[in-house]
Amino acid sequence: MIFLNEGIVEIKRFPNGEVLMNSESFILKDTTNEIKLKFENDEDITHLIFLKGHLDELRLKCNLVLPYMPYSRMDRTEGITVFTLKQLCRIINNLNFESVTIYEPHSEVSVALLNRVKVIDMSRNLAKELLVKVNGGKEEVYLVYPDAGAAKRYSKQINYEKILTANKERDFKTGFIKNLEINGNVQGKSFKAIIIDDLCSKGGTFILTASKLKEMGATEIYLVITHCENTIFEGDILKTDLIKKVYTTNSILNREHEKIKVYNI
Repeated sequence: MIFLNEGIVEIKRFPNGEVLMNSESFILKDTTNEIKLKFENDEDITHLIFLKGHLDELRLKCNLVLPYMPYSRMDRTEGITVFTLKQLCRIINNLNFESVTIYEPHSEVSVALLNRVKVIDMSRNLAKELLVKVNGGKEEVYLVYPDAGAAKRYSKQINYEKILTANKERDFKTGFIKNLEINGNVQGKSFKAIIIDDLCSKGGTFILTASKLKEMGATEIYLVITHCENTIFEGDILKTDLIKKVYTTNSILNREHEKIKVYNI
């Protein structure tokens, strides 16, 4: 889905599937315009190319906002696989935006590959807000990193002393997690926990982490993630009471649930 200056760009089609973009509905600015790409499928990239080319012909400046950076998982090439993130970044660079803003990049490779890039640390912002909200009671509140990658990222972003870190052992043949342990000590018999990461699919790692935290005495467990895929409805996060509430954004998610608090980008 494409937005131009916060207005949805209406996409119509000819009988053979070709795109018709009616510029009469565009709200344009003489200063700098903003295109926001909420990625749903590869057609959005084609629409982005068409729209930016149109603005170039009008000699209008434009910034790009990416609530989720597409192809962030494909941040390297293995064997004969195509380095798709690199190719997409090349396309975006060739469009020559004034700036490119990414919310919580899943991979720092995209940041390195893009020109004039700005990063919004959304998970950090959500976690800091939630820490203020749940602090203040008798129980201690711990920030929990579900793996080494999260620990490396968020330990640099958030100045907080009460930290727990999960270490997981994965079966590389099946992809399943064989074992998960929590490193760190808690004071007292009970505490609250906030798990923080950038992306959630079905949430298996978060459920395992929450289970271990419950064994350690956690009374309330929250999950903070910027990018929540609709596949969360297929996992156990929303089907059990382990995680009390999920705090996320609408970067990918387009469904509602009473356990999910969604912040709009």
